[in-house]
Amino acid sequence: MTAHLSEKDIQRDAISGARILVGDMLMWSDLDSLDVPLAAREVVRAAIASQRPRRVLLAGPRAGLLVDAVPTDVPVDLLVRALPDARVLGDRAGLHKSADLYCGGLDVFEPAHTYDLVVALGGPERLLGPDSEGLTDAQAVARLSALLDDGGRLVVDLANELGFTDLVSAVPDETLESDAGWHIGAQGFATRHLFARERAAILEGEGLRVEATFAAMPSVDQHRVLVHDAALGDGALRDQVGFHAGKAMDEHFATTPMLREPRNVVERAVEAGMLDELAPGWLVVATKGTSADEAGGVAKGSAESGAKSTAKGAAPAAPAYPALVVAEADAASPWSTVAVIAPDASQSVSWAGSRTDAETSEGTVSRSLAPLAPGRSFELDLRRACATRRHAAIRSRVRQYAAWLADGKVWTTQSAEQRFFATPANTLVDGDRLRLADPSWRRTGVVSADDALVRGLRDFARRLLASGSAHPWRVTVTPDELTITLASMAGLTVTEPMIARVARIEAEVASTVAGRPEEKGEMLEHNLELGQFARDLPAPDEIGFRELLTHHRVISRELREKQGQVKWLEGTLRHRDRYIRTLERVIERYEDTLTYRAVEAMRAPRRIATEKAVAAAKSTAQDALPPGALSKARQLAARVLK
Repeated sequence: MTAHLSEKDIQRDAISGARILVGDMLMWSDLDSLDVPLAAREVVRAAIASQRPRRVLLAGPRAGLLVDAVPTDVPVDLLVRALPDARVLGDRAGLHKSADLYCGGLDVFEPAHTYDLVVALGGPERLLGPDSEGLTDAQAVARLSALLDDGGRLVVDLANELGFTDLVSAVPDETLESDAGWHIGAQGFATRHLFARERAAILEGEGLRVEATFAAMPSVDQHRVLVHDAALGDGALRDQVGFHAGKAMDEHFATTPMLREPRNVVERAVEAGMLDELAPGWLVVATKGTSADEAGGVAKGSAESGAKSTAKGAAPAAPAYPALVVAEADAASPWSTVAVIAPDASQSVSWAGSRTDAETSEGTVSRSLAPLAPGRSFELDLRRACATRRHAAIRSRVRQYAAWLADGKVWTTQSAEQRFFATPANTLVDGDRLRLADPSWRRTGVVSADDALVRGLRDFARRLLASGSAHPWRVTVTPDELTITLASMAGLTVTEPMIARVARIEAEVASTVAGRPEEKGEMLEHNLELGQFARDLPAPDEIGFRELLTHHRVISRELREKQGQVKWLEGTLRHRDRYIRTLERVIERYEDTLTYRAVEAMRAPRRIATEKAVAAAKSTAQDALPPGALSKARQLAARVLK
């Protein structure tokens, strides 16, 4: 709630000092659901490093979280629509020499000065409040461009209307069904976002020259992987892009119903060179009024006008932007890292929390700042082999994986502690060899090659069955049963104690990394449960609709085979029933004959007389013989017969 001191200060928040504009939201917070944009932070740092800005504007709540990337002696303005966020960001900007806060919409933001650097993240949806005048993406870019000096830089993210996020998701964005979707249908807002072919024209129309364009994934609000548009021209970088982008999309949609498995879609978009057209969003860096012709015209001007242009920030030097930025999901976790890969494939890895130490550890788990390895995903190769339903292709890859885990030249005393983390999802194919994608993790206590193989195959089996991907085994197979099958291809017999031992280590590592060691027992129980139950009816949030249709076809085929067997058995039973009825009719005809009735009549008196004679003989014998003689006779007969 805003506190008013006087009529003079009625437009200021007494707590943060923020200027209150139209479109402010007093009881709302964007930062409750947003993390620090770690990947965008690296791009902003590159822009600042190339030329020190005179004044910076951070527009939007996520951009405001980048205030730490701006040098403390550079004046910075922060524009957010929510008052609680302005107060939080005011505390983060406390070390800056000059930091002004504004709470309201971009449509009424009219400062008395311009900026050398404007960072705006979130689009009109995050830059405007319910009382603001609606803006389209193009109009928002125009407003931001008007705040720039000549030669100033704009860092802005734009949503893609044709991003593969919407192409693979089975449900609309859940945030649009909440209060955050207030802008849907509101006056002034566009009915759709931009297409890739429209992006350049909108920027050029506002006098902006594009310096760099990054494909942003997995979404506009959470771009953890940024891919420079020039990175896909390099084959080695393209493999890395496919691996890391696919992993980010897979994790992002872990609990969302999907039409198709996102990892495969991303891999194919990268291979086709269509990542720019199909990315969920873009992060664009552009400069204002710095084309080659304009720069030459300024150089030919008078010394006075040249000095004035230089003072206003004319034509800054082009920064060396990264080719690929990979930021892990949880920005607040002490284990999360940010990897920056340059166009020449050199890397720098840092902690998300900007710590200076090179390693972190807790319990038996530790992690260091190790560079990411190049190569293509081994798990994707194994999945494609399973999709062919050729056991020979699967066996060759499983044996290759098992031989790599057992190779003493690879897992030396220095690297043996990394073997536990060598799952197919964290393994790359580099030519004919395998290697760890992320070699930064270690666990104290060397895990045997057999246990590492069980752990890797079990993790792969869980992911394969949960995603509903094609495979040659029965649909009711459990992850543990599939682990036994895969391990047998490498000559390893998996037992229940081995599975329990691996699950215990997994629960230990998971509870340590999550910071909840007291939940180790619950995590172990859940881990064992995941391996013991079949995924013959996959959960809708863990399978793509396309894969579900494939799964349904497999079940339908097996059902048709069973129905065929049932029909054959029913036909056999009907044939036997007819044969039995024929025999019964034959017997009935024999019983109706005169001969049969005469024989039965003759047999009846004879049978009765015989029974009476036997009974009389037994009675006479019992009377004549001493007591117990018959019993002894039976015992003697039994011994003789033996």
